[in-house]
Amino acid sequence: MQHILIKVYGHISPAGEALECALRNEQPQKEDGTEALERNGDMLLISYEGMYYPIEEVVDIVRQALQPATEGKIDYIDMDAWTLTRYTISAGTMTEATRSLNHVMAYSGH
Repeated sequence: MQHILIKVYGHISPAGEALECALRNEQPQKEDGTEALERNGDMLLISYEGMYYPIEEVVDIVRQALQPATEGKIDYIDMDAWTLTRYTISAGTMTEATRSLNHVMAYSGH
């Protein structure tokens, strides 16, 4: 079993077929062979834990597909660097913020 270095969780809505297809081409499979990307109505869900995740490519694809109604977030947790980078999508724009996991856990009361 490999040591999990990267965890990625997110949701994007509404998400069209073109965005889904572009993201599927970048998504690595999970260790159990299942897809990291799942559709739930007009929402795409991302759930991945493993050694590597192409976050730069995924963020670029999402940025290119943003529409005024697009909402969501992508959390990229780097266990080696001990950081959480949150990509927040609101009103068709994306912002990025990176914090230490120590800060995140203190803020959440852990």
